[in-house]
Amino acid sequence: MRTFRGRGIWRYRTLLPVDACWGSRLVVGQTPLVDCGEDGGVYLCVKDEARNPSGSLKDRATEVVVAAARHAGCTHVVTASTGNAGASLACIAASQGMAATVVVPARTPLAKLAQIRAYGANLCMIEGTYDDAFSVAERMAEDAGVCCRNTGVNPFTREGKKTCAFEIAEALDWNVPDWVIVPTGDGNILSGIAAGFSDLCSLGITSAVPRLLAAQAIGSSSISRDWYTCTDVMDLPDDPAVVVPDTVADSLSVGRPRDHLAALQAIRNTGGACCTVSDAQIMAASAAMAQRFGLWMEPSSAAGYAALRECLATGRIAAGTTVVLLGTGSGLKSAECSDNALPAFVNDAAAMPHPAHNERTPSQLAGRP
Repeated sequence: MRTFRGRGIWRYRTLLPVDACWGSRLVVGQTPLVDCGEDGGVYLCVKDEARNPSGSLKDRATEVVVAAARHAGCTHVVTASTGNAGASLACIAASQGMAATVVVPARTPLAKLAQIRAYGANLCMIEGTYDDAFSVAERMAEDAGVCCRNTGVNPFTREGKKTCAFEIAEALDWNVPDWVIVPTGDGNILSGIAAGFSDLCSLGITSAVPRLLAAQAIGSSSISRDWYTCTDVMDLPDDPAVVVPDTVADSLSVGRPRDHLAALQAIRNTGGACCTVSDAQIMAASAAMAQRFGLWMEPSSAAGYAALRECLATGRIAAGTTVVLLGTGSGLKSAECSDNALPAFVNDAAAMPHPAHNERTPSQLAGRP
């Protein structure tokens, strides 16, 4: 079996389009796959991406983007963000001594704004949506020497995010789970996870790919709408359904997903599905994850756990299967949101049945003999 050596995502440098010879200072990736035991009849693990340097999965994408930018001779990096990508870019750029500019909507959570400022990035706050910020960042990147990190524009974001799939498979002795649940906004994490598992299967490192579940907030569900309104799964729409985003899950608050087609293809190619959940379900799930597993995730991450509960109730995810949930970001990033909402949802969280904890080998976790 293939053995990868080194630290963080650069352990997989042979499967990445750029090398780490530029000198990475931070350990991005190598996050734990937390065994949460039996939960609702399935075996659940959470990939705790809050352990990354800036506290979210976005660091995987940013690390590869900044490496490619440095290789290309860029001296400045810019991105549009609802918070996490901006904090990530500010963090990784600071570690490399590169100038960074982050364009965010004014409604971005205070904790994420504080992160961006703390790392020394130029912060550009606009009165508008993430989609408006996206356009502003693209215009800034028209200058020579400026690299735009924007999702759906920079292909290296997907390359970085696929390393999460590599780590999940490696933690399970190069088996794969039955399902991977991906909180979905722009669709880039979903397409990245699909690319990672596809790479491993194509190389013969694994023998299968997991089914992917796109977890979306009802108030920001463009990809889900396209999935369910498409009469022929072989005829996916080129342009996304445009929505007016309105959700407590700020990292998923996207009106026009920039990686929607690749996300829809990922769902189709893996035999996956979409699930939309309400803000009430999301906040109850956030409280439940914290109180059951000791994992306090931001609302966008908790949307994945809410989707799991919904799919178990409808039978879409069957009992006895193995499920990996991506915990994409720390609850500390949206602390004010969780603190304000917690009293309303703590009783709902407590009412959910608690999981049984038992010891299993990696192969048993993967549902393989």
